[in-house]
Amino acid sequence: MKRPYYLFSNGRLKRRHNTLLLERGDDTRQPGDAPEDEGTPSGELTSSKVNFPVESVDSLFLFAEVDINTKLITFLAQQQIPTFCYDYYGNFTSVIMPRAAQLSGRLHVQQAQHYLSDHRRLTLARALVEASIFNIRRVVKYYTTRVDDPTSLTNALAMMETVRNQLAGYPDIATLMSGEGRVRDAYYQLWPILLGDSVAKKFPFTKRERRPPSNELNALISFGNTLCYSAVLRQIYRTALDPTIAYLHEPGDRRYSLALDIAEIFKPLLVDRTIFRLLKTGEITPKHFEARLGGCYLTEAGRKVFVAHWDERMQQTVQHRGLGRKVSYERLVRLECYKLVRHFCDPKEDTYQGFHMWW
Repeated sequence: MKRPYYLFSNGRLKRRHNTLLLERGDDTRQPGDAPEDEGTPSGELTSSKVNFPVESVDSLFLFAEVDINTKLITFLAQQQIPTFCYDYYGNFTSVIMPRAAQLSGRLHVQQAQHYLSDHRRLTLARALVEASIFNIRRVVKYYTTRVDDPTSLTNALAMMETVRNQLAGYPDIATLMSGEGRVRDAYYQLWPILLGDSVAKKFPFTKRERRPPSNELNALISFGNTLCYSAVLRQIYRTALDPTIAYLHEPGDRRYSLALDIAEIFKPLLVDRTIFRLLKTGEITPKHFEARLGGCYLTEAGRKVFVAHWDERMQQTVQHRGLGRKVSYERLVRLECYKLVRHFCDPKEDTYQGFHMWW
């Protein structure tokens, strides 16, 4: 079965016959924004080599300094393998996408028409926000019986449900995003309670801060959200959807806004639960972070730990109520894309409803 490959080793990735070969380099690395950086690899190649069959590769995630050439890019495109690139700090920087394997002019037109229609766009944006709030509430509700004093949790749940019930009356996208923002702010204020006293003392957290992340928990959230965004984009690519046309987030230059839309639904389920697990089990500790450029970032060792659990989480299967069989979390993201496709083709008969976490 195909799966994503996450590369943390420096080196040169190349085609070898009809498979892939990584010629490993040493572990020397420096930030790409360092004054002395000249755009060349930081270290030297070693004699270590790793082969992996291209038939098993769904996508590539490059977290290290990896040299590639046009022959490899052409080979990956022929195999329909997207390549996601990250900088020294773990920030998503770019993706090399093969030429679209699935094209639908009719679907593209329908996507654009839904964006241009205020009513249709608002309907989709409302469904996305509703699903996001529902899943946030499910995460909080899970912990109401696992904390000593659930009063703060039950009060927050009531507030979140009030906002969720008011969504139908929100007149525009800005009001929707404001409502979701209030819910997320309240949700993040609960994290010290959800994590427990021992974890909260090691990792103090009061509010969400980005660009740069101000502390360890903000660094974990930012890195996890980056992985979620990439995972959603990878599944969008497997459909005929245009990732640049979105409904909750404003479409803009140099970004795939539809991936941001869909990622809102899955962040509580995939990113936040992964963070809780890693911190509660002690697999991520303060030693996995470093201060740079006025912010806090995961070290390479920390990113490796996070990615290992992320990949395990994405491959984990759950019983799907609608299909009556088990599907992986990765597949759930693909199914969400298909639901949007069906909505665009027939919005009356297949009205989109965002994914609700039922377990």
